[in-house]
Amino acid sequence: MQLLLCLKVSAEDGIHLATDVYLPDGPGPFPVVLVRTPYHRVGQQGTARKFVERGYAFVVQDCRGKYDSEGQFTPLVDEARDGQATLDWIANQRWCNGRIGMWGRSYLGIVQVPAASGGHEALKCIAPSVAPGSYFRDWIRYDGCFALGNAIRWSLTHASGRNQPPMEHFEWEELHGLSDPEAIAEYVGFQTPVLSTWAVHDAYDAYWEAIDQCRMHEQVRVPGLHAGGWFDHLTRSQFEAYQNIRDQGATEAARTGQRLLIGPWGHSTISGSGIEHRRYGDWDFGPDADFPVLAHELQFLDYYLQEKDNGFDAQPPVKVFLMGENRWVYASDWPPPEAQDRAFYLTSQGSANMRTGDGVLVGDVPDFEGEDGYVYDPGDPVPTLGGAVYWGLENRGPMDQRPILERGDVLYYRSDVLDNPTVVMGEVGLDLWVSSDAADTDFVAKLCVEEETGAVTCLTLGSLRCRYRNGWETPEAMPENEMTPIRLHMGNLAYTFPKGSRVGLMVTSSDFPRIQPHPNTLTSPWSETGLRVARNRIHHGRGTASCLHLPVVEG
Repeated sequence: MQLLLCLKVSAEDGIHLATDVYLPDGPGPFPVVLVRTPYHRVGQQGTARKFVERGYAFVVQDCRGKYDSEGQFTPLVDEARDGQATLDWIANQRWCNGRIGMWGRSYLGIVQVPAASGGHEALKCIAPSVAPGSYFRDWIRYDGCFALGNAIRWSLTHASGRNQPPMEHFEWEELHGLSDPEAIAEYVGFQTPVLSTWAVHDAYDAYWEAIDQCRMHEQVRVPGLHAGGWFDHLTRSQFEAYQNIRDQGATEAARTGQRLLIGPWGHSTISGSGIEHRRYGDWDFGPDADFPVLAHELQFLDYYLQEKDNGFDAQPPVKVFLMGENRWVYASDWPPPEAQDRAFYLTSQGSANMRTGDGVLVGDVPDFEGEDGYVYDPGDPVPTLGGAVYWGLENRGPMDQRPILERGDVLYYRSDVLDNPTVVMGEVGLDLWVSSDAADTDFVAKLCVEEETGAVTCLTLGSLRCRYRNGWETPEAMPENEMTPIRLHMGNLAYTFPKGSRVGLMVTSSDFPRIQPHPNTLTSPWSETGLRVARNRIHHGRGTASCLHLPVVEG
């Protein structure tokens, strides 16, 4: 293996980007795999060997303003122009054969669609995994709810300076309750300006629009392999990238060349192997969950960069792990065309609070109208427990919810015992009729399986800050105590509810520290000086049919 270390690639404004090149032995030229990272390029040395041994030139670059690259790192902002300049530089090197692909996870995945949106003729494919796409909805906020744990942990670690700052002198949990970014900076000893930027831009404005990858998908001209995990907080973006480029991509090759791979993993375990690759949360998914993701990605790259007849094109475009049966299944598309919506209507006798309440899910619209209410106190939020949670937070993945089902500010609805296994494959939706005496509030919901053992295990979740119910660009106050329809996107799922289990649904208004507790006012994050207690209600019945939608595959 030949090494060309710390080369200086010029961006369009003259900034130099530190770049290492790993070449196979031999004269070349070679197909190239490009990786761009804010996490220091030297960390990719072990990965480089795996690609070089397969016949690729492997190029890894520090993002602008990180480590040995010049300039100022502004998360998400410069990746299109810097990625496109780097593609152009690679294409003009004598060791490049004119065929380039991009690969990488998390932020290494973030950089790929912006680079591809420039339409460089040498770029032949991309392979992003566990990467967000629309940051206002899917990374800095979760459908408007401020993603506190994610925003603090990632920004302090990776957006506070050229190198990673020291962090051994504090515990992350100590930061969650601090009043604002200045208090956080004083506590940890260094500034993180992007935290204030993310908080101030509290509607979908020009800042978010410029970096929204969903707006770039129609410019993508190349095939893509989008990989993620059922319990990664960013997996919604993998489904959206697959679907948007499939429908709107700039070329036939892009539209027909999108592929999707989703397994039973979290953000950081997608790259694992062995026992830790098959376990997440409370569940062990069995030996088939230990799937070689990198080998699958290399097969994709080999097909498009080395033009190997390796059978990749014969595989159906979608491969997902069917939890509950713990096996891999192929689908002709996503959502699966054969999936049919099955409605589960919320109803009760007026007391669905806690697991011992009377909330039920039924197959027909209830004849009588009713409501369930609770007091949401942002000073006493429901703690995060399971679901698609950022890697830095604990209690991730499929976890038993019974410890928080004893709280009076949690509503719980459950179906009858299922007579047969029920296969759910597709996107889960939740339509709610709600009311509140606050000008704004959050609603958080979790789809669960109530097992015969009594465990109530979280499968997927969704949330919404109500001011955005009619659009991200136009926040609106809630009409006081007036019944209002909202829709929660509950994520995608492939799970077989076993015979004898029940479908369970939890509804509340907080999920701390995954989400910053909403003060129940119209202020932006960290700007409110006082917290307001809210009385929130879920309405159900013929005129206000709150309903869970599950995509069920029969047979």
